[in-house]
Amino acid sequence: MTDNHSASLTKFQDLDSIWNPLDAKSSVSTYRTLLEEAEKLQGGDRCHWIELLSLIARAEGFQKNFTEAHALLDQAEKLLNEKEAAYRVTARIRWLLEKGRLHIYEKTPSQARTFFSEAWTLAFNSGEDYFSVEIAQLMATTEPMKTQQDWIQRAIGIAENSPMPKTKKSLGNLYASLAWKLYDLRQYEKALEVFQKALRHLKANGTPREAFVAQWSIGKVLRTLGKTEEALAIQKVLVSELGLSGAKDGRLYEEVAECLQTLDRTTEAQLYFELAYKELSSDEWVTDNQPVKLKRMKDLGKVKSERHTNK
Repeated sequence: MTDNHSASLTKFQDLDSIWNPLDAKSSVSTYRTLLEEAEKLQGGDRCHWIELLSLIARAEGFQKNFTEAHALLDQAEKLLNEKEAAYRVTARIRWLLEKGRLHIYEKTPSQARTFFSEAWTLAFNSGEDYFSVEIAQLMATTEPMKTQQDWIQRAIGIAENSPMPKTKKSLGNLYASLAWKLYDLRQYEKALEVFQKALRHLKANGTPREAFVAQWSIGKVLRTLGKTEEALAIQKVLVSELGLSGAKDGRLYEEVAECLQTLDRTTEAQLYFELAYKELSSDEWVTDNQPVKLKRMKDLGKVKSERHTNK
């Protein structure tokens, strides 16, 4: 194998790191560029094609371009079915994973489960720890509340015992996922403990945003436990950090407002409820799923309704 060929192959070693949900269009562009390069590789290793087609489908599905996403996955499936035995198992795992995820994006989780189940069996039996962890997390989204925690625990067990640094790096987010399950079950003390564990991992291995969210989560749990002053102190620090970057965060403003409201600091709370409403009212998920909460922010923030006049 030539040095140039080896250099080309290294580009395809960590395709997952390219995915950026905050800039899906850029991710698509990068994946498509790599797809063009993969098609030119000598030897025609179509595993790269299949994985890239599947990942582009993920990005398109994330942007609700469902027709395009299905077409890409159909193309990948045809490649798999040409002579499947010649392909690495990771190619089929990737296709199954993204086929299932697309159903999640389309809000048809019951159809996703079949694909995730097959992907789980392949990944677990072939020792593909990274895929196993991701699939377990996705399986949890298709299960009833009672069994969601079991899948997260499975993922944590695999990651904790994996020799792969890439897999171990996911532990921070896995602990955070488990903590939210505990929170939903009203096991707040336990949730706090696991969120703190998540924060330690994310500070060492995660992104600044992931650590930020973990700190916010700890503050939210502390408020739920009645430790409002402590919770407010954490959220105020995050507000200061946010201000330095010039970014805005509706969920953070909401938590500060709730803390201030609990402490009867209503004038200060009003400002943050207003800020929270202005940010979250443009979030489609919030407007669809939390209209009552959104109205409360609007009322407590004394936000005036926009009036439209004909000119």
